[in-house]
Amino acid sequence: MELFKKGDKVGKYTVNSFIKKGAVAESYTAYGSDDMLYFLKVFDLSDMPKSQLFEGKEVFEIVFCRELNAEKNDNIIRYVDNGEFRKGEKRYHYLVTEYYQGQLLNESVEKDGVFDVEDAVQIVLCVLNGLIYMHSKALLHNDIRPSNIMLKELDDGMLLPTVIDLGHVSYMVMGRPNFFVGDLAPFFRAPETYRGIYTPKSDVFSAGALLYYLIFGKAPWEVDLSNCGDDKNVVKAEVRDARKADLILDTEEIHIPDFMKKTLKKALSLRVNSRFSSAEDFFNALVARLVPDTIEGAAEEMIDAVNNAPTESEMPEGYARIMFKKGSGSGFDQVAGRDDLKEQLRKEVIFGLQNPEKAQKYKLLPVNGILLYGPPGCGKSLVMESFAEELGFNYTIMKAAEFGNIYQPGVIDNLQRIFDAATLKAPFVICMEEIEYLIPNPGAENVTKESVAMLSLLNGCAKRGILLVATSNLPEQVDPFVMRPGCIDRVFFVSQPDFEARKDIFKKHLSDRPCEEIDYEELSRLSEDFVAGDITETVNEAAMTAAYMDVPISQKILVDVLKYKNPTYSTKTKIGFTK
Repeated sequence: MELFKKGDKVGKYTVNSFIKKGAVAESYTAYGSDDMLYFLKVFDLSDMPKSQLFEGKEVFEIVFCRELNAEKNDNIIRYVDNGEFRKGEKRYHYLVTEYYQGQLLNESVEKDGVFDVEDAVQIVLCVLNGLIYMHSKALLHNDIRPSNIMLKELDDGMLLPTVIDLGHVSYMVMGRPNFFVGDLAPFFRAPETYRGIYTPKSDVFSAGALLYYLIFGKAPWEVDLSNCGDDKNVVKAEVRDARKADLILDTEEIHIPDFMKKTLKKALSLRVNSRFSSAEDFFNALVARLVPDTIEGAAEEMIDAVNNAPTESEMPEGYARIMFKKGSGSGFDQVAGRDDLKEQLRKEVIFGLQNPEKAQKYKLLPVNGILLYGPPGCGKSLVMESFAEELGFNYTIMKAAEFGNIYQPGVIDNLQRIFDAATLKAPFVICMEEIEYLIPNPGAENVTKESVAMLSLLNGCAKRGILLVATSNLPEQVDPFVMRPGCIDRVFFVSQPDFEARKDIFKKHLSDRPCEEIDYEELSRLSEDFVAGDITETVNEAAMTAAYMDVPISQKILVDVLKYKNPTYSTKTKIGFTK
């Protein structure tokens, strides 16, 4: 039974929900005084062995978590706060870390099945990146397993693997762990840990077991231990006996390349001296296999571009991180209306990419890049993302304004790394918002060396399985040198939301507010030329009026607002946006 219930105070934090009870602590979600949601871990000091207290005073996990966040690493959970309080006769320590929206790796496998080899490697690279950082601080994790890895959802919807549990972190141990070992995952533990020996190589073994799990859906040498009960000696014996058999690296359903078989054998070697010498050694072995010989640049550059990018606040000028999603194949279902535009995109772009044999038979030229342009608020970003989802390829979304422009130092090099990384995941769609910031028009018909470099990067990228999809509010400000066939060779105008789209936007904004019966068709007719932002403002103003009058939002209130509200842009002028 949990110690705290919803609404209880722990220091300056308010408990929201119980997560789980561990051997020495309980975990919760909690709100801070800033109304932000956090992870909260509460330690009952009366249950804590002195060996788990740093200098007999503070919980080791708190000390190590704070130390690891002296420098931020995206693949390690972030420390926020810690403190001490009393409840009755007992004294407690608590640890607060950042709350991550996402899914645990084990939940992802249980729900959606195993990962393909490349995706599994990308995840393990991120975990290894976190381990490399920890080991550089002379700290070991000791409990790498799927339930301790969160696929953290970023603001752009991408997923970033992050180690979220630091409950077994320690310095190197050579015989007597100062942490509780009874809850460690038996088949993710290196053999030497059963003798009380924990080193960087035991973390390497666990990372190898994680890679195996992502590909095969179970831990290496895993057998049923349900009959062992709580007897740790029996569990140890069962694991030892299971590991006498050969490691299964091929099944009827799953076949992996020879290099991956060799990599897994080395990472999971039961002999410590035959294992990868370090997490960095394991990392570099995986990267070396992923990066083709034809791709220029050192492995370190690929590491920076794919796995070890800085946080948003630390991101230097011209730097970008590439994290990817897999398109669902049905993205246009999320876009109401715009039937003409969707059909045009299907015919001119999607068909050829999804039917390469027909494209070759009819000698259809490959599409390198497309530009979606139109006034702000018309839904270009929504169309771009839904297009990527509809195509069904891997894709990433980046904002040019945060990335920098090609005239700033290092931007072209970073773009090269991103295109190289995308090649590894081809077919791949690179989505770039507001591309006028990235490739600005130099003016006076100038052709700069940067323009030529950008043309060289984009020209022929379709042959590498890459498609650039860009948006722009101001297409006239994009360098015309790259607006040509073989580079950005298709241009599509995204107009204000049409009749059906406007109905859908009204429905979404009114769906969770108190309303009378609403005639959405009338609202759509009265809001011709409105962009999404105009409709949002209309609904907000109507809601404010209804709230002030203490009545449900009515058709009359909405219509009254529409009578005096004008669209931000008008199709009667289309200033700057003529086709």
